Amino acid sequence: MKKSIILVALLVMFFAGATQAQTSIFSINYSVSIPTGNTADYIDQVSGRGIKLEYQRFITRSFAVGGEIGNTTLYKRELDKVYTEGSASLSGVQYRYQNSYPILVTGTYYANQTGEFKPYASLGVGTIAHDRRIEMGIFSSEDTHWQFALRPELGLMYRPALNVGFKLGAKYYQSFSSSNLDGQSTIGLDFGILFIR
Repeated sequence: MKKSIILVALLVMFFAGATQAQTSIFSINYSVSIPTGNTADYIDQVSGRGIKLEYQRFITRSFAVGGEIGNTTLYKRELDKVYTEGSASLSGVQYRYQNSYPILVTGTYYANQTGEFKPYASLGVGTIAHDRRIEMGIFSSEDTHWQFALRPELGLMYRPALNVGFKLGAKYYQSFSSSNLDGQSTIGLDFGILFIR
């Protein structure tokens, strides 16, 4: 009888640990984008027009794999600019837009397994579609460029309850030159709500 109780207790602890290791996180993030490098040469204004969705599945107690998709919009109004396409040049007020759509596979390491606050580091690899548009009066030009991308992230997760948490993350998005567009880069500040299972 005593052996049976010990065996049941060991099995419960084993499966409780396995269940903990199999948890997943779904997050919805509000994102602020700060353009850098070539992106800042085109649009140099900070934008609060961003949303990101992330899913992570733990494969160990401290490491999760998953994915990230999202959309950020940069916008700028330029006065008295000359826009040239082909042999035509136009002068006037320009409205510049860049919508970026990251599609990334991610790996995330959580440094602290106890307590409500969990610092983490993450790396994303994939692609970003940059949709650039310029409008001047009745004329507009739009191109979409797909680029290979890397995205490191450092952040902090706050888990006040078993199934809900919050996160603050700083991300650096770097996409690499394609045939018609130089590499683009932005810093993203994400504020998210987490649904933990």
